[in-house]
Order: sequence, then structure tokens, then C-alpha cells
Amino acid sequence: MSRSEEAKAGKRRFISGVVEGFYGRPWTMEQRAELFKREQKWGLNSYLYAPKDDYKHRMYWRDLYSAQEAAQLTSLISAAKKHNVEFIYAISPGLDITFSNSKEVDALKRKFDQVKEFGCTSFSLLFDDIETEMCAADKQAFASFAHAQVAIANQVFQHLGQPEVFLFCPTDYCASFCTPNVSQSAYLHTVGDELLPGIDVLWTGPKVVSHKISVESIEEVSAVLKRHPVIWDNIHANDYDPQRLFLGPFKVSSTK
Repeated sequence: MSRSEEAKAGKRRFISGVVEGFYGRPWTMEQRAELFKREQKWGLNSYLYAPKDDYKHRMYWRDLYSAQEAAQLTSLISAAKKHNVEFIYAISPGLDITFSNSKEVDALKRKFDQVKEFGCTSFSLLFDDIETEMCAADKQAFASFAHAQVAIANQVFQHLGQPEVFLFCPTDYCASFCTPNVSQSAYLHTVGDELLPGIDVLWTGPKVVSHKISVESIEEVSAVLKRHPVIWDNIHANDYDPQRLFLGPFKVSSTK
């Protein structure tokens, strides 16, 4: 069944793939193209473009892509489609966005619109790894940090025509970040109550790097978010410890 046929049948596509969301030197265009080939071979269907140190993804998120950059991204999106990999483009504006400033929201929409012109149909808005203190203007406009983020996410989602794939990464993206816990988190409850139902929420599990993610923990966060989360599995990440050389295999101990 094709993606369009799945949508008509009311089925949501199961997202399984690779996140380029680490700190450090981003992958090259050639490395990404090679990844798409391997994903197709492995039976994976998605790629989330979110390299933290790509300046126009995070630090200078307002800046549009140059003609040369646009050509590269267009080619990359085409390469993903060639290998049946859904290219999901992400922006991380949380370092310095003023949520209550309509010009800021327009800049965000303009950036997504540009990437949409490249042939991209799936998008993501990330608010991970940022400070939670709002500026004075935002405090007047929004009841909480979560309300500010959700308002922007909903606007962008609707502006893009409510795409089938739209991912939202909350600032509290794992259980250890929740205050006082997942089930009582005011932040997550706001996300669950106010975020439009067509938007999926990313979640890394009990911790940023979770060795195990239990069914019970997923049921708990699903109840709060009012939707099943999309798991962002950081177990393969190594950017959090740049002085360490990661060579060993991943092993899970079992108990009888």
C-alpha cells in the first residue's frame, strides 16, 4: 500500500529510521545519500534532518538557504525519495525565538515554505535542549512555556496544510526532565491537551539515553500526551561524551 493509499485508508505510517540530531560536525551530503541506500536495505522508511551544528537548522534558523544550499537539499530530498525514505526536515528555533512576535512566526513559516519548495512534505519542530525561561513579552502573551511552544507548533502545522508527518519535540522529552513526574507534569499535560491531534510527539524514554523503555512507561506518557509518542532512541548516540571512544557492541543483560 502506498503512502497516499495509507492516508486514504486512515492508517498512520509507522515511522522507523535514522535521526541526524547530534552535536558536532554534520554528515556530508554523500554520507547522507549512502545512508538512504542502507536504510532501504534495512527496511527503514524515514530520515529526520536535525543536525544541531548546522547553523541554519538551529543557531541561524531564520536565515533562508542560499541557491547552492537549496540545490543540495533538493538533491538530497530526491535521493531519499528514490530509496523510499521519507525526508523529515526539522528546525530548532528555541534558542532565541520570541513566541509572541508575529514576525518571528512568519520567519519560521517562510523557512518551512522554502524547504517545501525543495520537494519536502514532512516536517518537525524541535524544542529540545533549550532554556525554559521566557522573555517578558512572552510571559504576558502565554500562560506557560508549553502554551507558547504549542501555539507556534499548531500555527506552523496548519500553515503547512497539516502534513501527514509533523513531529514535535518537547523540552521535557524524557521522564527524568518532568516535574515532578510524567503523570503530574503540567508541561506535558499542556502539550497533550493543546497540541493538535495530527502532530506526533518525540520521546526518548526514562532518560536522555535510555537503556530500556518499558511498555508501562509508554502507556503512562501516552495517557498524558493523548497520543502514542514517536521514540527518539538515543542509545546509539555518542556526542554527549566526545572524549570517549565508542567501540563495543550494544548488549542488554537478561534475567531469568
